[in-house]
Amino acid sequence: MLPRGASSMPPPPNPAAYFPPPRVTLPSGLEILRTYSGAVIFLEILFGTIVWILVASTRVPLPLLQGWVMFVAVTAWFLSIVFLCVFLFGYANRIGVNWNQTDFLFHGATFVFYFGAFLLQAATTSLHHLPRKFNSTTQEKILADHEYNISIAASVCISYIVSGEQKSVVANHSTWKI
Repeated sequence: MLPRGASSMPPPPNPAAYFPPPRVTLPSGLEILRTYSGAVIFLEILFGTIVWILVASTRVPLPLLQGWVMFVAVTAWFLSIVFLCVFLFGYANRIGVNWNQTDFLFHGATFVFYFGAFLLQAATTSLHHLPRKFNSTTQEKILADHEYNISIAASVCISYIVSGEQKSVVANHSTWKI
């Protein structure tokens, strides 16, 4: 006979025993720069800085389009530096997050935002030959020739970022170890 208040059922198992902590397959310290993900983040910071400088150095003919390009470049630049510093200074080992999934989501989101920025920057560049009418007697191109060249360079830099992010998303997804 069981004592009063006791049950014949065993207590439920501890759920922590069934879910091991996530493994970080990305290295910490300077070794992160030897991985594909770390190299892509470093190049994104480099090319993102160039895009930021190029777009800021022109007269902005279409504030709505190039405002989004600047927002993406500045935001992704800042978040990439933070993300890279988490691995460079070893905080990834102290924070209980699934870093494999976080890395995949980071590169995926960055790819989507930079792809949109690329489309908008390319659209701005393609409007080079359209005239902007000030009044019935004076006309001016939307982009001067010098700004057109700068806009092309910004579009090319964004396309490099988009290409690297896309390859990083595919590489991270295919090597997931959960």
